[in-house]
Amino acid sequence: MKKIWILGGGKFGRLALESVRSNLPKVEITMIDSRQIETETMGVTHLCEDGIDWLVENLKRDGVVDMIIPAIPIHMVAEWLKKKSSGVHTIAPASFPDHFLTGLPNLVQNGKSQVYVSHADFLCPDNCGEPELLCSYTGEARGEDMFRLLENLHDADCKPLVIRSYQLFPGVGGIYPGDMWSLLDNAHRSLDKTLLISTACRCHGVVDCLQFVASDEEPGL
Repeated sequence: MKKIWILGGGKFGRLALESVRSNLPKVEITMIDSRQIETETMGVTHLCEDGIDWLVENLKRDGVVDMIIPAIPIHMVAEWLKKKSSGVHTIAPASFPDHFLTGLPNLVQNGKSQVYVSHADFLCPDNCGEPELLCSYTGEARGEDMFRLLENLHDADCKPLVIRSYQLFPGVGGIYPGDMWSLLDNAHRSLDKTLLISTACRCHGVVDCLQFVASDEEPGL
């Protein structure tokens, strides 16, 4: 890897920064935060801007960034998708189908159109290595990978579009830009569906329920 972007300069953004610099000392890092970051770090570009607005402006299909590490308290992928699509389509929050919420592990609902899910009912350690089969905290077998579980929750009325967060280092997960562009293209081809936009690793996930309609139509609620 040559270039990594970190969105967010708080606790988790700084943990990610330390981990990347320790393991990839030659990588070029850009950290974006809406607050001024006073401490300068050699080899790191700090930008005081809104992370999503900056991402909409700077993420290009033919760009050279290798990975984006989200460390802001919003669903980065869904917010980027909505802003990137504005003017092309009208985007409206939608209510989850009842069957979608049934059986999801440790679900926490944030309003009618966003949920958080997790295989853990405890606070995970910051340096979890996300092993493939066992929970690193309990040593017990973990359920189906969350990104797989969410991919399989669909029917005739809704379509899951899942971005996987890949573990770069223990406690640090990132998104490949190419996956974000594929998500955008799939969303724009699915105007007749309720879309379940998810970002998930093996253990945790966040899901936004959205509808995309042509800009000259009224969105459904």
